[in-house]
Amino acid sequence: MAGVVAGAMALSVCASDVDSESAPFLELRYRYSNLATDARPMAGHANTVRLQFGYLWAFGDRWKAYAEGTQVTSLFGRQYDDGSGRHSRYPVEADPKASGVTSAWLGYTQDGFELRVGRQYVRLDDGRFFSNNGWRQYPQSFDGVSVTWRPWQGGELRYDWLGQVNRTVGDDFFDRNQRRWVLNAHLLHFDQALAVGTLTTYGYFVRNDTLASNSVRTMGVRWKGSTPLGSGALGWTTELARQYNYENNPARFDLPYHLLEMTYGSKQVAIKAGEERLGGDGTTAFNVAYGAARAFNGWVVAFRIPRRGLQERYVGLFGTTSWARAVDWQVTYRHFMSAQGGPVLGNELDAGVRVDVGMGFSLEAQYGDYRASAHEVDERKVWLIAQYRWGKPVL
Repeated sequence: MAGVVAGAMALSVCASDVDSESAPFLELRYRYSNLATDARPMAGHANTVRLQFGYLWAFGDRWKAYAEGTQVTSLFGRQYDDGSGRHSRYPVEADPKASGVTSAWLGYTQDGFELRVGRQYVRLDDGRFFSNNGWRQYPQSFDGVSVTWRPWQGGELRYDWLGQVNRTVGDDFFDRNQRRWVLNAHLLHFDQALAVGTLTTYGYFVRNDTLASNSVRTMGVRWKGSTPLGSGALGWTTELARQYNYENNPARFDLPYHLLEMTYGSKQVAIKAGEERLGGDGTTAFNVAYGAARAFNGWVVAFRIPRRGLQERYVGLFGTTSWARAVDWQVTYRHFMSAQGGPVLGNELDAGVRVDVGMGFSLEAQYGDYRASAHEVDERKVWLIAQYRWGKPVL
C-alpha cells in the first residue's frame, strides 16, 4: 500500500484530467531523512530539496503542450549514501543530486480520443508495474507515445509505446546505464466499468536493450471496486498476473503474481488487510523494475524481491481527521515470507501523518521500522517533509 505522500501523489494520468486552460505549476519539497541500519557503521542524515517548475499550454480545446524541469539538491553535507556507493559508511537514501527535463509532451484530444507524444509520466493502476515513483525526489518518466480511446460508455483502451525510461537517479548520476534505459515497450491496458467496480486487463511487453534481465512480458487481470455497507463502505482489489521472459532476456521463467485486498470504513477511519505474492523460481524473481518500489513491501525498502519470491501480508488503519486543518494518517503492519514457504523473512511497522496547512503548504512525518528474521538486517527510518505547491501537477 502506498504511504501518505505516495497516496497524495497518486493522481490520474489520463489526458482528460489535464486542465483546458494554460497554467503554471510550481512545487518545492524539502525532506529530512534519519537513517539507521545494522548493516552500516554510521547513522545517516539526508537533507534534500526538490524544485519543480512546469507550464501547460492549452491551444483551444484540442491541443495542449507541457514542459517541466526538476532539480534536486543536497543540503548540509552528504551524510548518506545516495545510491552511488561513494558514502558506503552510511545507509542508503537514493536521492542523488540531479537536474533535467522530466516532462515535455504535445497532446491532442477529440471525442474520446487522446494522443500524447514526448516525455511523460506513466502510472498504470496502482503503480505496481509502471509508475512515476513520486516518492523519490527526482521522478521517473518515459519517452514515447500514449494513445487512449473510449469507444463506448465505461470502456477505455490505452496503448503506450515507450522508447526510453528516465530513471530516478537523474541525468547527473555517474553510472550512465542507471540514468536511462533504452526500451522497445508495448503496453496494452483496457478498463471496463461494471455495475460494481471496474474490470481491467493488461499486457505489457517490454524489451530492455540496456539491461536485458529487465526484458519481461506481463499479462494480468484486475477487479477493483467498492459498495456501501452499513455505516461505511466495503472496498476490494483482486489481481492475478503472470510474467515471462521476453525477447533478449537470457533467463527463462514463468512466474505468478496476485494481490488480494479488502478495506472497510469511512473517510474518518478505515481498516485494510491484504496479501501480495510475487513469484520466484529460485533463480529469478518477479520483475517490477518500472514500478513504484517504496509504495509496496514497506517504506523502509529493506530488501529487493528475493529469488524465491516474496509474500507479504498486511493489516492497517488509515483515515482523515478534520480539526483546524485536514490531517491524513496511516498505520500499517507487514509480515514478509518467501513465496515458496520457509522461515519468516521479517516484519515492518509503518506510520505516517500529513497536515494540510493551507495556502499550498503541507507538513508530514513518516516512520518505518523493519525487524529482520531470516532476511537482511534491522533498519529504521524517519522522514520529515515540508512542501509548497502552487498550481496543479500535470501527470
